[in-house]
Formats: sequence, C-alpha cells, structure tokens
Amino acid sequence: MRKLAVVALALLAVACEPTGPTKKEAVDLVPTDNEISGWSRSGAMSTAENADQLLALIDGEGQPYIDNGFAKCAFQTFSGTVGGSSVELELRVFDMADSTNARAVYGAVATGSETPWTDNPTGDEARLDESLLFAYRVDFRDREFYVSASILDKTPAALDIAKLFCLNVAQAIEAD
Repeated sequence: MRKLAVVALALLAVACEPTGPTKKEAVDLVPTDNEISGWSRSGAMSTAENADQLLALIDGEGQPYIDNGFAKCAFQTFSGTVGGSSVELELRVFDMADSTNARAVYGAVATGSETPWTDNPTGDEARLDESLLFAYRVDFRDREFYVSASILDKTPAALDIAKLFCLNVAQAIEAD
C-alpha cells in the first residue's frame, strides 16, 4: 500500500509540474480572414523553414535574414478596401529564433528612410517607412519575431490599416 501511495504522489508531482509558455509559430501569428474587419487572405500562405526555401520566396532579399539567424517565416497577402478602393497588404512574419537575431535583422533591413513609430504599443521597436512611392511599410520586432506590413496605398487610412495589422500580430505574440 505504501508503494502505491509513493507512485501516486510521484505521478501527481509530474502532472502538476509547471510548463513554460508554448513556442509561438509564425504561421499562427498571421490574422485569419476578417480578424481585421473587411480584410481577407488572398491566395495561399507562403512559408519557409530553411534558407533555400526563403531564397525561393524572396531571392536576394532573403540574405539579411539568413545572415542573422532566420528560423522560419510566413507571408500572407490580404485584400480589403481603403476609401472605397480595393487594396492589397502583404504581411511577413519572420521567426528569427531569438531576440538578439530579431534585433540584428531589424537593423540589417533598415533603409534609413524610416521614422520611429513612437506612439506604438507593439513590441520592442517599431518604425514607419513613408518613403515608398505608392505604399507604406510598417515593421517591428518583438521577442524573436520581426514583422513587416506593406500596404499598396499611400493614404493616411491605409497607413492606419498597416499599423492595425502590426498591432494584431504584436498582440498574438504577447498572448499566452
């Protein structure tokens, strides 16, 4: 009887052992259809889990990610409307394996024309690129992730949508 009690206590201790947070996956951070009202995925999600796959997706643009510890990524295009016009937004979520790599790639992909997104509640650092001719780009880093949202419309409303996508992903990263 005593052996049974010891075994039961051991099983209880194992069952009650605290577990750490589960690892977030880049694909799970991408919003679903209409998670952001009026915006739906257009086309299939593209993913990469190694350097060759990443280079096949974005060719020469992939090298800074590879050089800085790229682990995985998920790319998704969304369609919606801004001011009554159909618009596309491309969301890219990179898992850089750790926060040091995410910080390094955030610096490596900077063009120098961005401005800090100072009133942002997203992640560790965020910025806006308003220098593109027909688009806005918003990017940020949080934990091991680097995220970029590019919207093909140059209106303040479009910039707000790109920010909203980034806020949504940042909330998903922070959620436990």
